[in-house]
Amino acid sequence: MTQITPDNKEHWLQLRSADITSTDCSCLFGLSKYKTLFELWHEKKDKVVYSIEENERMKWGTRLEPVIAQGLADDNGWDIKPQKDYYRIDDLKAGSSFDYFIINQNALLEIKNVDGLIYKREWSDDEAPAHIELQVQHQLLVSGLEKAYICALVGGNEVKLIERSRDKKIIDSIIKKITLFWKSIDENNPPKPDYERDAEFIISQYSFAEPGKIYAGSDLDSVRKYVLKYKRAGDLEKKIKAVKDKMKAHILEIIQESEKVKADDFSISAGIVGEKTVSYTTKPYRDFRVFLKKGKNDE
Repeated sequence: MTQITPDNKEHWLQLRSADITSTDCSCLFGLSKYKTLFELWHEKKDKVVYSIEENERMKWGTRLEPVIAQGLADDNGWDIKPQKDYYRIDDLKAGSSFDYFIINQNALLEIKNVDGLIYKREWSDDEAPAHIELQVQHQLLVSGLEKAYICALVGGNEVKLIERSRDKKIIDSIIKKITLFWKSIDENNPPKPDYERDAEFIISQYSFAEPGKIYAGSDLDSVRKYVLKYKRAGDLEKKIKAVKDKMKAHILEIIQESEKVKADDFSISAGIVGEKTVSYTTKPYRDFRVFLKKGKNDE
């Protein structure tokens, strides 16, 4: 195991881009809420330095983390140490950073700031969501430690603590998945995309069009098939919007100038958004349009 002290955040992100990190781990099992295996594969293949844009909850979670950690230490008699170094297993190309070490427990401490509704929906008192459980087992793999604690600060005022031991079967599965992942990179063998989840990422990879270039490939049959499906989806989208507008008209005709509607099983917010002037420069994008000749819309 190698321990590296990053020079700054950019250096830390570069280190992470070369490894499967604890937050990447759930992608290998198809359990990530944020990223698919296909997207992760291309990021690592292209050595993309990836940074998640913090939302307000994440930002405040980072700010509150030292206070939460010290409160846990006081309540449990722990001797804690913040740990911002980056650890990696070189030959596996797996790496991780940790929130805190609990010195007198020889354990890791992972802190999460969790909304109360999300906790009720995704957590239980003895189990975190699957992607977090995998994250912690990956951390135990990289650190070589045997024990970790997952702390959820729920709704800003309630602490839930889950103790986790190193699980050999899960860690063996993680090692196998990581090994196969890097093998697929070496062999340039990407996973098949999930076109529903990966559509936005795939579209982003083809944001450039060469001026004047006309497709000269041999697979026009496949293009034709998807063109027909695309047009039919567009027609369906228009019909659905028309139905939505119709229902909206019915509702507004009944509630008229009311700003809110409250019922036992639904609510409506229909307030006024004030006028505003917006001035900005848009990024370039592909002007993607599909045209069908009359009578050519049968598969």
